[in-house]
Amino acid sequence: MTAVTRPLTNRLGVGGRELGCVAGIVAAAAAFRFVNLPVRGGWDSDQGTEMLALRDALATGRLPTFGPVSSLGNFHHGALSRDIILPAAWLGNGDPTWVVGEVALLGLLVVLAVWWIARSIAGTPAGLAAALLAAVSASLIGYSTFIWNPTPVEPGAALAYLGAWQAIRTQRAQWWIPTAIGSAVAAQSHIAAAVILLPMAAAYAFDLRQGPAVRRRSVVLWGLASLVLFVATFLPMILSEVGHDFSDTRGILAYFTSPTTVAVHDPITRVLFSAIRILAWPLTRWPLIDFVPAAPIALIVAVGLMAGMLWRLRETAARKTAGGAVEKAGPDDARDPSGRDAAGSAISEDRAESPEAIERLGTRLVGGGLLLIILALGLGVHAVSEVQGLPTEQYHIVADPLVFVAAGLVLGGLWRLRPTRGSTAMRRAAAVVAIVALVAWNVYRWPPLTSPDGGWPAAQAAATRVERDAGGSAVALVPLFAVKGGDAYAYPLVRDGVSLVAPEQAAVVVVLCDTFWLSGCGGPAEEEWRARDSDGRNLAFVDRFAAAPDRILTVYRRAP
Repeated sequence: MTAVTRPLTNRLGVGGRELGCVAGIVAAAAAFRFVNLPVRGGWDSDQGTEMLALRDALATGRLPTFGPVSSLGNFHHGALSRDIILPAAWLGNGDPTWVVGEVALLGLLVVLAVWWIARSIAGTPAGLAAALLAAVSASLIGYSTFIWNPTPVEPGAALAYLGAWQAIRTQRAQWWIPTAIGSAVAAQSHIAAAVILLPMAAAYAFDLRQGPAVRRRSVVLWGLASLVLFVATFLPMILSEVGHDFSDTRGILAYFTSPTTVAVHDPITRVLFSAIRILAWPLTRWPLIDFVPAAPIALIVAVGLMAGMLWRLRETAARKTAGGAVEKAGPDDARDPSGRDAAGSAISEDRAESPEAIERLGTRLVGGGLLLIILALGLGVHAVSEVQGLPTEQYHIVADPLVFVAAGLVLGGLWRLRPTRGSTAMRRAAAVVAIVALVAWNVYRWPPLTSPDGGWPAAQAAATRVERDAGGSAVALVPLFAVKGGDAYAYPLVRDGVSLVAPEQAAVVVVLCDTFWLSGCGGPAEEEWRARDSDGRNLAFVDRFAAAPDRILTVYRRAP
C-alpha cells in the first residue's frame, strides 16, 4: 500500500487489496458503459421530448415543473429526473451525448452503493460479488446508456438504501438526508418507484426504536428534516396541482384503480410471477430478452436467490446460542476478534453490536425490503404481474439495488470458511460457478454497441437531410401515429435553428410514419393521410427515406 492510498484506506476502513478490486470493477463498469457511447442508446420520441424540455428550461431559466407525461397520458412524472441532467445539457450545449454521459456516471453510483451496503453487512466477498454483478448487469448497462425518465430510478434507489442502512448501522441519523434525496429522485423519475417509501418507512421505524431516548430525539429531528426535504422536491407539482384542480393526482388515482386490459390472476399467482420478474430482471434481463426461451433461466435465478436469502436468514439467526451469546465467526468471516473486518473497517466503533449481529440485521432488512416491494408491486401495479407488448420493467427497477445486494449476501455466504457446516470447497465452487454463469449470461445479453435505430447520430443525419430538402423554408412535422409524436426529429431540427410551424403555415411538410404502430408506411399510409386530412392537400412529393429501421420520413412541399 502506497503512502498516497493509505490515508484513503484508513478513512474508508477498506484494505488496499479490496480497494484495488473495487477500483478495477468500477473501471470495468465505466468501460462497459462509455464505449461507443454516442450510438449506444436508442433515440426516439421519448428522448426527443426530454431534450426539448431541457432546452426550454435552459432557454427560459426556469426549472421544469413536471417531468414527462406518463404513457397513459393522464398524469406527469416528477421534474427531478430532468433537473439532475440539466447540467449535462448545459455543458454540452444541447448535445444528447453529454446527457447520456451523465446518465452513465449515475449508473456507476449503483455499483459503488451495492458494494458498500453488501460489504458492510457481510464482509468483503459479499461486497465484491454485489459490485461485480451490478457492473456487468445487462439491464443496468442498458439503463445507463440512453435518455429516459426512469433511468435515474436505480441510482436514486441505491442512494436511498445506502443512506437508510448507514443510518441504522452507524446510528447516525444524519444519513436519513441522503435517503430522502435518493427516495425523491426515484419516486419522481417513475410513479411506481414511490413504492420505495414502504421499506424506507419500515427502516426508519426500526431506527427510531434503537438506542436511548436522547438518540430517538435525534432520529425524530433528522427524520422530520428528511421528510421536509422530500416534500420540498415536490413543491412545484403541489403548487401546480392546487391551481389545476389536482388533475395529475386524479390521473394517478385513476391509473391505480382502473381495471386491467388482460385477464386478472389470483393474488398468489400475481405475487409469485412478480417475485420471479423482480428478482430475475437485474441478473438476467428477463423478460425483456427472450421471454419464452429464457424463462427457465429466470426461474432458476429467482428461485435460487429466494432460497439463498432464506438460507442466509436462517444461518444468521442460528448463530445465537440458546443463552443469547453470539457464535464465534469462522476464520474466513473477514473479521478479527477486535470487531474489525479484514479490511480494517471499524464496524463496531459506530454500533455496539457484534459483526454477526449486524449481518443478521442487515440480511433481515434487505430481505424484508424486497418482500415489501414484491408484495406492493405484485398486488398494486398490474403491469408488474402482466406481460405486455411493450417493456414494463421500469415499474419495478426500484428493487434492483436490493437484488444485487441480496445476491452478494448469498454468494458471500457461500464463500465463507465454515468447516463444521459442510464442505467449504463445494460451497466455494458453487459460488464461483454461479458468478461465472451470471457474468457470462449478462455479457451475452449486453445491449449492442450500436443501437439498431442508429441513436442520436442517425436522428441528426435525418434532420440534416430534411433541412437540405426544406432549403430554409418553415417546416411542419406531422407524426401519423399522433400518440407517439415526432419529437425524435423535432429536437434535432429545432437545435439546428429550423422553424417548426403548424402544417397549414408550413411551406414544407414532413410526415413521420412508424412501422411498429402503423401499416402501409412508405406510400399507402401517407397517401391516405393526404386524402383524409386538409393539411395534406396541395402537397408535392419531394423526398422519402428511412430515418431508422422502423421510421420513414416523407418530405412534401406545398404548392403555391
